[in-house]
Amino acid sequence: MAHVGATIENPIAGETLTFVETCEDGFQTLVCDITTIAGAPGPPEHMHPTSNELFEVQHGAITVEVGGATHTLRGEESLTVQAGEPHKFSSHPELDGRTRVTFDAPGRIEDQLVTFSELARAGRLSPDGRPSLQQVAVTFSQLTADTRATVAPWAAQLALFALLAPIGRLRGLKPFYAWGELN
Repeated sequence: MAHVGATIENPIAGETLTFVETCEDGFQTLVCDITTIAGAPGPPEHMHPTSNELFEVQHGAITVEVGGATHTLRGEESLTVQAGEPHKFSSHPELDGRTRVTFDAPGRIEDQLVTFSELARAGRLSPDGRPSLQQVAVTFSQLTADTRATVAPWAAQLALFALLAPIGRLRGLKPFYAWGELN
């Protein structure tokens, strides 16, 4: 779904993302440049069970919370979040930023990024950037090896997916959307 050079926007997260390397184009890694506006919240805390995530700030600054510590990364600083480690990133409260993000074992993360940006673009997220629980179940039931929320125990999330994903699919929800597909 994502191709090298494609740019997508998530107006709720305050992010513009340009794909540099994608699995869709034959690369083994996913590399994207993310431009953030000052004060944008970024995604909720999550983890990637099988992929390390490298943040390399090219301009401005971002904040990464990992392992109980908050790291402010500025131009040309980097931080690697190890696979399985819960983390959250956001833009710096006062500085716009551009950060190269690399996933070494991305699975379907590129599809996830496109999907949530498309849901935001189409107005299908809450004002704080959250999809419906049915959409979460439909999408994240397909991402169990790639991305997990940390808001609830994993067993509870799996039970929720088993209950709500079939209902969401019956309502016409899809796990992944292409950029520009909705509305």
